[in-house]
Amino acid sequence: MTTPRPDALRMRIELDPGVVRDPAWPEGVSVRSFDPADAHALHALLVRGYSQGGGSVAEFVPWFSGMTSDEEYDPALFFLAESQAESRLAGAALCWTSAFVKDLVVDPSWRRRGLGESLLRHVFATFAARASGAVELKVEATNAGAIRLYERVGMRVVERLGLS
Repeated sequence: MTTPRPDALRMRIELDPGVVRDPAWPEGVSVRSFDPADAHALHALLVRGYSQGGGSVAEFVPWFSGMTSDEEYDPALFFLAESQAESRLAGAALCWTSAFVKDLVVDPSWRRRGLGESLLRHVFATFAARASGAVELKVEATNAGAIRLYERVGMRVVERLGLS
């Protein structure tokens, strides 16, 4: 017997000029695009970030193959936030070319420092510069902390998806 997956919410933000604000990166964090050499570190970050719920990630080989072979994959849209002091990834926003946030993850040790909000604001600015009209994502309906973050940056629920 399989366990039903929780419902999800599709959330969206219209990229009107007044909504796009510069990110305020936490001290000691820099952001850069993905390089295939980052693959193992990024996968480990996703595993750590989802270890307490809010999402899941496949084993490394199917995850990496699935991500990089997807027609919407563009390494320039995989944003990695790196802790300069620790020389490791603190968070990431992985986006598809359709202005969809596939994954937003912050290492548990970096939560509540504004990193998730800064990553989202970076995503919004990037897609606004690409003339996208909106950015969307899906979130588990039970992930109250993530939903609060998305609402705080201006995203709104546009659809409830039953995933059972």
